[in-house]
Amino acid sequence: MKLVYVCSPVRGNVEENLKKANRYCEYVAGCGHIPLAPHLAWQGFLQEEILSNREKALEMGMGLLKYCSKVWVCGDEISQGMQGEIDAAEKLNKPVMYVLQERIDENLKIRQRLKPLGADDCIADSNRENYENKILVLDPQTLITNAHNAQNSLWVAYNGFGCTYGARGQAVYAKNLFDGRESRWERADFLDVVKPESLQKWLDDMPVRNEVAHSMAYEAERTEEQEDGYER
Repeated sequence: MKLVYVCSPVRGNVEENLKKANRYCEYVAGCGHIPLAPHLAWQGFLQEEILSNREKALEMGMGLLKYCSKVWVCGDEISQGMQGEIDAAEKLNKPVMYVLQERIDENLKIRQRLKPLGADDCIADSNRENYENKILVLDPQTLITNAHNAQNSLWVAYNGFGCTYGARGQAVYAKNLFDGRESRWERADFLDVVKPESLQKWLDDMPVRNEVAHSMAYEAERTEEQEDGYER
């Protein structure tokens, strides 16, 4: 079980935000990790309204962050204090994952198999295809070691000269299938287009809302069923 730093708002409607923080901890625990929400831990003796207390709370939170394996940013709001925690996590090379409120409300569990997808999960010779609107497997070697995991494996290409096979430009703009963050890559950073069966296994482990992914998995399942029926 990994120790997960729960990053969520406190200021504003403090009472409501603390209730949400409890829910976020419950969610993290339900995903098989150990949640750590510092702002819950010292609410009994440090009041956010007092500036010196707030600064002390942030300082202690940063101290605990060093011992956590990763940071989960929970909810749809990123406050100034949260941004400071995110920046600190990135400096420490801690993986940062953004968990949307909708995913938490619907209790879509994130189990996160740590092993990244590889060449065996790709369609053979698909590097000769155009990449736009395709789901690609990112070569894990392009990332720092502690980011080698399944949540960083799949990206949906949407733009860039590198999407076209044989083009002189190699830039590929893509969205991470897991958390929706956007990034610029080189075409060579991708291993190939993901196999439908590997995509389905990935979706089973980390349920996300993505029309392209679910359509691709559904069509592959239908094709397999039709082929099985024909063989019989």
